[in-house]
Amino acid sequence: NDETPSSIMSDLILPPNTLEKIKSSTTAAGKASLDSRVSKLRGMILAMSSYAAKQPSEEVKTKLFELYHPSSINNEGDNADATADVNATIKDALELTKLALSCGQKMAAKDSPLSSLLQNKADKELLMKLLLIYSCNAFEGGRIYHRLSRVNHSCNPNAVVVEGGESSDAGANDTSVLKAACEIQAGEEIHISYLGKYLYAGFPVRQRVLRDSKHFVCKCSRCSGSGGEEEEDHGDLASRVPCPVCHPRTGRYLDEDVMFDEDANDDENGINVCYAVPANGLTAEERSLRCKSCKGTTSIVSDGGGSMRKKKEGMAIKYMCMAEEKVLDRMESTGGSDNKQQKSGGGDDTETERDIDQQFLQMATSICGAQHWATHFLNLSLIEESLASFHSTLMTMGQDPAKDAETMEELFVEIAEAADGIERAHTFASSLKLNLDPSHWLFDYTVGLARTLVGLGDEKSQKYGAEWVSKVERYANHFENEGMRKVVDALKNAWKRGGGGDTKKKGEGSEDGNDSKRRKVS
Repeated sequence: NDETPSSIMSDLILPPNTLEKIKSSTTAAGKASLDSRVSKLRGMILAMSSYAAKQPSEEVKTKLFELYHPSSINNEGDNADATADVNATIKDALELTKLALSCGQKMAAKDSPLSSLLQNKADKELLMKLLLIYSCNAFEGGRIYHRLSRVNHSCNPNAVVVEGGESSDAGANDTSVLKAACEIQAGEEIHISYLGKYLYAGFPVRQRVLRDSKHFVCKCSRCSGSGGEEEEDHGDLASRVPCPVCHPRTGRYLDEDVMFDEDANDDENGINVCYAVPANGLTAEERSLRCKSCKGTTSIVSDGGGSMRKKKEGMAIKYMCMAEEKVLDRMESTGGSDNKQQKSGGGDDTETERDIDQQFLQMATSICGAQHWATHFLNLSLIEESLASFHSTLMTMGQDPAKDAETMEELFVEIAEAADGIERAHTFASSLKLNLDPSHWLFDYTVGLARTLVGLGDEKSQKYGAEWVSKVERYANHFENEGMRKVVDALKNAWKRGGGGDTKKKGEGSEDGNDSKRRKVS
């Protein structure tokens, strides 16, 4: 209405020393990156400003304040019935909430509704409760629902929330729909995931993200180790690494043929890599490795105990944990490719970011191997950047035939590498044996690859694009809106409509050198 943000806030910049306060307030349980905590703080400030600008009706207030928030605590944030980890998590949430209220007092416009609320002790306590409710219950974009926000989390969810409903109309964006992701038995609790892409990460990462973003310790079947029928399903499958007993390391690094885990059937010199699954734990000491092949268990060896060989094998766990923390910090500090471009400003800075990602990928692969979540996350981050650049590369062609042919050669190699990485990610996601289809995670990557292939224009590439988009067609029909279903259908049937021209000739000119690679990744 007429109430603009400036009538609520006198300043849209965080007060001085806020970043230092965020850093100093982080407890041992809260290891979120500075970027993620600042984002959470900004969301809290926006939530209370929105509440002050247009306070809801009493009926809506009643429903809003019925939602879960960390309330079974005393003023110091201690709950006698909770574990130390839970208390530390709650304390961290309270500290960030108090900091948001403090920032709100300094940023609120004089005599504004927000300023009035923050000056009244009862209203200030109500705002604190509001911010905790927002932090624990809001969906992306800050949406809070009376019923939908009550759905509990699981690291193996059986349902998903789809925004936008069935229609692609603008008005449909106000709709969120809860859909079953698998068969759900009568009386079975419905769960969703609060993790986004980190659902496919390892146990320590999932716990860290949930503690920092939603302020609870997850004890779902996957986190408690009771999520599968087989013994090896009871560990952290997403964090499996080449067994340090079956594949001894040179220092902290894997041998090259082990780290890349090329299919042994493709090469007579290929090897079968044996993987060890870590136990669900937060520290290196809690994450002993269990290998199905050698039936051995690898653990951290304390000082003064065990042989030198056992100590070296145990160090593989410490190296894995250090690599995981570095990768998570990198992922949280950069976000997606769009965020990287905004931070870097494009051009040479974008190339620098890509080079850094390449270095992280090399580190993760050499320490954790090809089947670890960190390797897949970094590889997909690079693939996301590549897919974004393919279209602009094609648009710049057409001036110099010789240069165009060279560009197409390079482009086919990059596309093949992207296809290989996405295929491996599909295999990895399937191996976790979750209720969700891998397309919940990999839909955008797969459609992006199909778009690129169809954009090449020749029939062979378009048929290959149709094969890829067919992998996600079933998912799209059930979970995507009408507009995206049309996109999938158009990509699937593009080769039937013909076309080609110059792009077709260029693709055919590079066909011999890349056809074998293309068949391999398909």
